[in-house]
Amino acid sequence: MLVSVDPGVTGALSFFYDDGRVLVEDMPVRMKRNVSKIKNEIDPVALQRLLRERVPPDEKGLVVMESAHAFMGSGKRVGSMASQASLAATKAVVCAICELCGMDVAYVTPQTWKRLYGLGSDKTACLALARQLFPDAPLKLAKHHNRAESLLIGRYAQRTLL
Repeated sequence: MLVSVDPGVTGALSFFYDDGRVLVEDMPVRMKRNVSKIKNEIDPVALQRLLRERVPPDEKGLVVMESAHAFMGSGKRVGSMASQASLAATKAVVCAICELCGMDVAYVTPQTWKRLYGLGSDKTACLALARQLFPDAPLKLAKHHNRAESLLIGRYAQRTLL
């Protein structure tokens, strides 16, 4: 059982089953209680429930999560401090919930998994490739690029980590 994660409040999780089934879910989020610039946050209770529903109880599951570093890009800070803090918090929550569910967590950088496919930072190219590789996946809209990336991270993990 493999779970791949594109972290972030607009991220997604993909579940790869041994029988060949693949399911994709958007990251469960909730409204922040103390609203700041970032209005949503990961819902840890919903994430735990989702993992327990999707991962059979007799399987441990390996979680492969993208380990993006929002703080630097080409030697300069990329994005606002609020978005950087939100990404760091999201990754920490996802990691903690996965470990509490008894799942091992492995990390892969975007550069590493994208290299396998010859991709760069273009979200449209990721979406097009994922649509080709996973024609039945719910990837109809441009905003589904995070679902696409979680699927491609999972396929990368199947090819290189398992």
